[in-house]
Amino acid sequence: MMEDERANGYQLPQELITLRDQVRRIIRDEVIPAESRVDPDAAEIPEDNYWRIAKKVQAAGMWCMGSPRQYGGGGLGTFEMCVLMEEMCQHRMGLYNPGAGVFGRNPPPVIWAGTEEQIRKYAVSTLENATYTFFAITEPSGGSDPAGAIQCRAVRDGDHYVLNGTKIFTSHAHEGEWGVVFARTDPTAGRAGVTAFIIERGTPGFTARPFQVIRTAALPNIVHLEDCRIPVAQRLGPEGGGLSLCMDLLTGLRFPYSACNIGVGVAALRIAID
Repeated sequence: MMEDERANGYQLPQELITLRDQVRRIIRDEVIPAESRVDPDAAEIPEDNYWRIAKKVQAAGMWCMGSPRQYGGGGLGTFEMCVLMEEMCQHRMGLYNPGAGVFGRNPPPVIWAGTEEQIRKYAVSTLENATYTFFAITEPSGGSDPAGAIQCRAVRDGDHYVLNGTKIFTSHAHEGEWGVVFARTDPTAGRAGVTAFIIERGTPGFTARPFQVIRTAALPNIVHLEDCRIPVAQRLGPEGGGLSLCMDLLTGLRFPYSACNIGVGVAALRIAID
C-alpha cells in the first residue's frame, strides 16, 4: 500500500456511496417537500404522498433495506444502515420517523428469530404492505434494565399463555397489526425468566391508549394486558429466551439510532451555515 493510500484511511465502498446519495436525493427532493405541506407537529406525511414516494423507492430496489433479502428486504448490515440512516433522518420528523417511512416499515428485528411460519405470517406481510408494528419492553417500573424491570407476567395455561401487566412508551401499539411483548414467565429465574410473545391486533385483553408527549413523533402508548390469552404458537423463541432477544433488539436498533442523531446534528449545522 502506498503512503498516500494509508493516509486516506478507510473509504466507503462506491456502491454504498451511490446508495447514500440516492437516499439523500429522495429526502431532499421528495420527503421534505411533502413534509412541508403538513402541520409542523405532524408525525407522518399524508398516505397518498407516502405511497407516491414509496413506490418510487420500491422501483429503485431500496425498500426495507435492513431486512433479510430472502424475505423481500435489502439485506444490508448494521454498518451500511448506519451510513444510510444518517442521511435518512435529515428532515423535520426524521429522528423518530426516518424518511417518513417511505423506505419501508421494518418489523421488530426479533421476528427474524422466529420460526419460518411466524416469519412468513407476520414479517413478510409487514414488508409487503408497510403495516405498523410495535414492540413492548418498557414498563412503569423502568426501561433501562429489562432484566430487572419487567414485571408483566405470562402464565402457561394448556396451549396458551395468559398475560397480565402494563407497558408504557410503546409506539404504534394502537395501530400496529401485530407486535412483540416481553413478559416474565418465571419470576424466580432472573434473566432466564423473560419470554417474548407475538400479539395480534384485536386480541381480547389487549388495549393500547396513546398519550401526548412534548416531541413531535408517533404518539407512544400505554398498553394494558388483562387476562390476554396468547397461543403457544405465538411464543417467539424458547420460554425464558426473551431477554437475549430483547437485548439483541435494543442493541441492533441503537447503532442506527445513534447515526440518526449525528444526522440531525449535520442537518442543523447545514441550516445554521445557510
